Amino acid sequence: MVLGLASLPLRSPPAAMSAPRLVIDSHLHIWSDGSPPYPWAAAPPPQLSSAATAGEYLSAARAAGVSAALLVQPANHKYDHSYLTAAIRDAPSFFRGMCLANPTLPVAEAVDQLTRLHAEGYVGVRFNPSLFPDGMDSEVGRALYLAAGRLRMPVGVMAFAGLPPQLPPIRALLAHSPSTKLVIDHMGFFRQPATGGLAADSAVNDEAAWAELLRLAEFPQVYVKVSALFRTSAEPPPHLDLQARVEALLAAFGAQRLMWGSDFPFVLLGGQTPTSFALSYQQAVEVPSFWSVKGLDAAAMDFLMGGTAASLFGFTEPDRVL
Repeated sequence: MVLGLASLPLRSPPAAMSAPRLVIDSHLHIWSDGSPPYPWAAAPPPQLSSAATAGEYLSAARAAGVSAALLVQPANHKYDHSYLTAAIRDAPSFFRGMCLANPTLPVAEAVDQLTRLHAEGYVGVRFNPSLFPDGMDSEVGRALYLAAGRLRMPVGVMAFAGLPPQLPPIRALLAHSPSTKLVIDHMGFFRQPATGGLAADSAVNDEAAWAELLRLAEFPQVYVKVSALFRTSAEPPPHLDLQARVEALLAAFGAQRLMWGSDFPFVLLGGQTPTSFALSYQQAVEVPSFWSVKGLDAAAMDFLMGGTAASLFGFTEPDRVL
């Protein structure tokens, strides 16, 4: 199934910079078609109901020349990780997994579950603040965060409603376990709402939140995903308005703490519903090659497009998809 082939200004990427040595998608979702043995906990957007199986993604990755990928547990499978686990088992040199923390369990059970998932091939854990009844820095949140550090599993934070409300718990967790790596998803969702495909309007950019994101660079264990560009841009692809944002991130964090991610399959729609920002997966992979950003030389591009994710999530030198 091919989505996202919209009438866009993307043609061939510029030839001035060589292609990245390695392309690792640090943020994408796959899910089943909803049938047993992998039923959904909640239905995905109808246009994507059959567009995000492991097979569909691997076909897209093959066409785009992607080397490896980090699967992030999707909301529509919630705490049932069996579909992702099967995908990782079937393609262990290509896939790594980021599981979803379950803060509704008693503390010991939540930590035990995280430990089991780590043994099944998950190399990171996602904290969704909306799922934490008492906040991410609650007793169970602190225990999970500490355990993640012990297991060398970076914690990804999904601040979908904006970064500011999550800054106090984030700073508390950073102090609680300084050895745990923390990853801010989608540039901190500084553009609200984060549903994608919005008209150009600077009023929806939370500049205070953006400034707070840059301040988190003072913590060497904090990384940022330059991902889901359709959620953070006010312009159609190749999202040239994000060039200044990427320049600021490079200056604050350095390329070694930044990583690109597509947010497949939502990039195929350009949002939660179809928008004019829709791209094919190959087009999404090519977007950063259109940018002209101070500091984004060939070496920095290598980190952004794969090197950082390879180091952080334990990818070896992966083969291209066969």
